[in-house]
Amino acid sequence: MAGERAAIFFRTAISATLGAAAFLVGSANAAAQVVYSSPQFDGGFVPGATSVGVPIIVGDSLPNGAFLPPNGAVFAGSPDFSGAIPTGTPLGGQIIGEVPFNGDINSIPLLEQKQPNAPRPLPALNVPRTDADFEKRVEALARRFSKPPLSIEGSTPGRLLRYSLIGGADATFLAPNRALSAENTQTESSIPNTTPDLEPIYALGALCWNVPCGNRQILRVVDGRPLAKVGFGFQSKRGELLAALAFSKIDRDYEIRINDEKFRVQDLVDAEKLACSKGANLSTVAVGLAHYSQNPDETWTNAFGETWSLAKILEQETRRPVDWGSTEATDKLLALTFLLARLKKGALRDSPELKRAEATLIALKGRVWGLFNDATLAETLFFDEKVKLSTPHMRLYVNGALLRWLTLTSSAEELRSEKARRAVFELCGLVDQLFNSVDDLDKLAPLDEESLAVAMQTLLLYRARVKNAAVSPN
Repeated sequence: MAGERAAIFFRTAISATLGAAAFLVGSANAAAQVVYSSPQFDGGFVPGATSVGVPIIVGDSLPNGAFLPPNGAVFAGSPDFSGAIPTGTPLGGQIIGEVPFNGDINSIPLLEQKQPNAPRPLPALNVPRTDADFEKRVEALARRFSKPPLSIEGSTPGRLLRYSLIGGADATFLAPNRALSAENTQTESSIPNTTPDLEPIYALGALCWNVPCGNRQILRVVDGRPLAKVGFGFQSKRGELLAALAFSKIDRDYEIRINDEKFRVQDLVDAEKLACSKGANLSTVAVGLAHYSQNPDETWTNAFGETWSLAKILEQETRRPVDWGSTEATDKLLALTFLLARLKKGALRDSPELKRAEATLIALKGRVWGLFNDATLAETLFFDEKVKLSTPHMRLYVNGALLRWLTLTSSAEELRSEKARRAVFELCGLVDQLFNSVDDLDKLAPLDEESLAVAMQTLLLYRARVKNAAVSPN
């Protein structure tokens, strides 16, 4: 049965890959019929950018606001949540309680132990050996992937979302050079094989201003409010756009533009509040709502007339069963962490409910640290110890997500430990091994892009928390 399900999965993955390729080719052909001829765009260029990537010609609807820095700041990691979860257990210490698991490992989504297409031979794994080497490698990787040589026309909104986890507010893609006038474009278009140069456009700016990416626009207006689409090429789950904006600390007043209608990020927050419903997976939504909450004790009424609050989302997410052998587990841990940190600043700070949630997270934190030994990364599929990771791609996928949560919630002392240091250093080596050439970026499957993005976000968060701190010899 498991083999049959695996075969079905791989056939589906191959079909999806071929379908995506056909879609991009069709989009490119359609785009070539549209002339870029808007002279009104000025200023807001990203300095030092190069015109590389897939040549594209698009229409004159690209808004100038999407080319301006969403935050006017460099990458900013998530708030420090280490104080929200006290250090209740030592590394790998006694675990309080048990982690639930539904037992059905065949139901695990996106389990790619093999690649649909034969990957190129990988270089040897080169793990940093010193703090200086780690710092140098992370800096080089950040430069490589925060501004990838990828065009918005050859990319989906989902791809921009994933890369924004790496570069935050500074993440850029490539769009047509706005300096070209209609006259210059018409003149150049008469010369064979001549295309306009490309210039950087901010990934989160392009998404908030609904710039077409791969001929797709992520936002639509529903009942007078902006909502992001969910599906292939868009969000893989509800709340991803809002969570990406939260991770990058984009201001709640930053403009969202859908056609001629103007909104703010806060309107997207309000729309996600209205869409809360019982039984739904609200893990990713909770990250954004907790970050943008101005009052942790606030209540609101959803579209069905039900009363909701952050405390209710915490209760729902605590009770909602998940597959602990998938990223549902780490999504849930992130949600509970963000919600707990926000609610501890409100009237419920000393409530039994929050104390139980805190005890649960302390137990889970000990459990996660226990997945790592003193010499290498975790080798099992998240919390399911029956499934061993057989490929470096899966090791990156699993360990990036686990270490991201640990980096957010662990104390500085824990992060300076030799166990944490070795794990993060090996994660850095894995990223460099699997994605050592920017020429391959346009060929990556969404799951590989997600693995790269989460792992890079983890490395940047870790570096920010331990930078200039002495490493414990023990």
